[in-house]
Amino acid sequence: MAGTERVKILGISGSARHASTEWGVKLSLSAAEALGYVDTEFVSLGNHKMIPCTGCMKCFGWQHPADAKTPYCYDTDDDSGMIMGKMMEADGFIIGTPVYTLGMTGLMRVLTEKAHQFGPMSFTKFAGYLRNRPVGAITVGGVAIAGQEAVAADIWIWAIGLGMLPVGSWPTVEDPNPQASEHGGLVTTVDSRSIYAKDALSKAACRTTPPTAGSRNERALRNVGKNVAQIAMISKMGRQTFADSGLPATSPISFTNYSVKVKKGSWIQQLIDEGRVNFKPKKELVAEKNDWEGNV
Repeated sequence: MAGTERVKILGISGSARHASTEWGVKLSLSAAEALGYVDTEFVSLGNHKMIPCTGCMKCFGWQHPADAKTPYCYDTDDDSGMIMGKMMEADGFIIGTPVYTLGMTGLMRVLTEKAHQFGPMSFTKFAGYLRNRPVGAITVGGVAIAGQEAVAADIWIWAIGLGMLPVGSWPTVEDPNPQASEHGGLVTTVDSRSIYAKDALSKAACRTTPPTAGSRNERALRNVGKNVAQIAMISKMGRQTFADSGLPATSPISFTNYSVKVKKGSWIQQLIDEGRVNFKPKKELVAEKNDWEGNV
C-alpha cells in the first residue's frame, strides 16, 4: 500500500462572496496537494442553491429510502444532496466560513444541518459514513478577535457529532510559528489594504512592513491543509490495516429497538426485516422496566 495510496480532500467555502474565505480554502488545498499523495476538490456554496432545512424528517431512517444512493433533501429541491455526495467521496475536509455576527454563514449552516443524515440520531443508511475522517476549520474575521474561535468551535462540534476528527494547524518545518493559530485557519484581514479584497489574507495585500498578519495567516492556512491531508492518509491506512487484522470491530447502529411507525421501503424497515432492529410500539417501551429497577 505504501507509496501508492492517495487521499481526496474536499474544500468547502461557505461564503456567498468569492473573496478571502475562498482564497484561504484554496491555499490550504494547494498545500495539501503539494504533499504528493493528495487529490483535491473545491466547492463554493455561493455557486449553489441552498434552502434551509424545514425539519420535515423525511430524511430520517423511518422514511429514508433503503435504496438511496446518496443523502438527499426530500422536502426542498436544492444542491445539498449533490454536495453531500461529494462529501462521501472525500477522505478529509477543509471547511471555511467568514464570521457573521459571531457565527457561520447561513449557507454553511444549511449544509451542516442537512448533513445530519450522516449522524446517529437521523439513523439513515448513511449514518456513520464519515466517521474518522479529519476536518480542518478556516474562519475569517475582519479584525484580530472577531469570533474566529467561536465559529471554529461550531464547526468542530458539528464534526464530532458526525464522528469526524477535528484537526488543527500544527506548525511544521516549512511553516513554523508564529502563525495565526495552532487550532486551525483562524485568520484575519485586519491588516490588509482592503479587508474585503479577495487576497486580503495574503502577505502581498498586507499594508504593514513586514507583512506580519499576512505571513501568519498564510502559515496557518497551509498547515491546515497539510495536517488534514496527513491525518486523512493515516486514518485511511489505519482503517484498512484494522480491517485486514482480524480484530473484532464494533457494529455501529443507532437503535436496536424502534418505536416510530416506519414507511414501507425505508431504511429502518429493511433493518427490521433483517432482524437487526426490533420494532416495539411506544406503549411497550414505556412499560418496560430499566435494569436497575427493583435493585435499589
